[in-house]
Amino acid sequence: MAARLDVKTANALVSDDVIMTLEMNRNSSESEMRIIENFTGMHGKKVGGAMQDLRLLRNRANLKFSRGQDMFFTRPLLEQASSEPVAKYRAQRFTDAGFTKVIDACCGCGSDAITLAQAGIEVTAYDISEITTIFAAKNAEVCGVADKLTIHCADSSETDFADGAIMLDPARRKGSKRIINPELWSPSPEVISTLIEGRPGACLKLSPSVDIDVLLELFPKPDEIEVIYYLGEAKEMVFWYGKLASGVARRATLLPSTETYCGDEQSQAETADELGKYIFTPNKALLRAGLIGKIAAELDLKNIDPHIAYLTGDQAIENPFLSCLKILACDAFDPKKMRKLMRDLKVQVVEVRKRGISESEPSIRKRFQLKAYGEKRCVLIATRIGDRHIGILAELIVW
Repeated sequence: MAARLDVKTANALVSDDVIMTLEMNRNSSESEMRIIENFTGMHGKKVGGAMQDLRLLRNRANLKFSRGQDMFFTRPLLEQASSEPVAKYRAQRFTDAGFTKVIDACCGCGSDAITLAQAGIEVTAYDISEITTIFAAKNAEVCGVADKLTIHCADSSETDFADGAIMLDPARRKGSKRIINPELWSPSPEVISTLIEGRPGACLKLSPSVDIDVLLELFPKPDEIEVIYYLGEAKEMVFWYGKLASGVARRATLLPSTETYCGDEQSQAETADELGKYIFTPNKALLRAGLIGKIAAELDLKNIDPHIAYLTGDQAIENPFLSCLKILACDAFDPKKMRKLMRDLKVQVVEVRKRGISESEPSIRKRFQLKAYGEKRCVLIATRIGDRHIGILAELIVW
């Protein structure tokens, strides 16, 4: 269980003595128990427990930050912080728009503020939590931008911010739990709306897991909506305002390649009368950005079902936003029928994909007793067309 942090403990964590102890034990081969004993023996039980929590968080932080082993966070702060490549990509918008000063109204552990400062922008950052600002200030020092970044502990709903561009990343976690209801985020949608009003540019970072129509009801209408995909996930939905918008309504972006697809919203593709020779899995960013209908129309593809996000067509297509699979066989989603198809085709299922089916992937694997009937590798797609649950055996096309 994570140690309960208070301001005194947070200040202790960023002290030179504690930092030195953490560095000494960074690559230790001793057991976890022995390391904890070292921490508590040198700095007391409370600080020692917080040191161990931070040590474990830093191992996870390496996936997000190049200086993750030296930075400071709580678990919620780390989970909400943008990965470094994502933050750098967004920071480029500010520099391209010509902004030299930016307000970060809810800075968290400082990941966005630090990246903006590294891009040469003067940043004034705020957070309602004193512990958070202690960590953000130390992280700015670790990353070498303490001279370009000023951090204040303040409630954004009660602060008179200077004019100019603003970065907003409302807190969406309470302890270890993620808050799904945007009306419970901090700052609230009402406060955020007030902060955006009249500014030359604003970046509002939101959760892509929340229905876009809900977000549009609660927050000011953006000039552009972008969904950013990174490391296999749709990581962020960003509402861009003013000069930070690029002139298109919707955008899906893949990182680290920076490949992008944009245009007006067209979330629904035409429905096919029957399956074609190929089936396509659209990238999640494309789906969340409401652009699947647009790309389908451009590439002469159709939905297999109005409510299922699989596209089909008769030509193999190479596109970074589509996973292309050649259909080998299709039948009712029944274990006996699927196993017969696998035997006849002499294939082995190496991946299960599903949409429109409530059954979990592990359950499908167990119930269908998937095993190798040959060397040819294929994907089992579990889905439905209308009321029919179907199974599709398909070969992934690798370009």
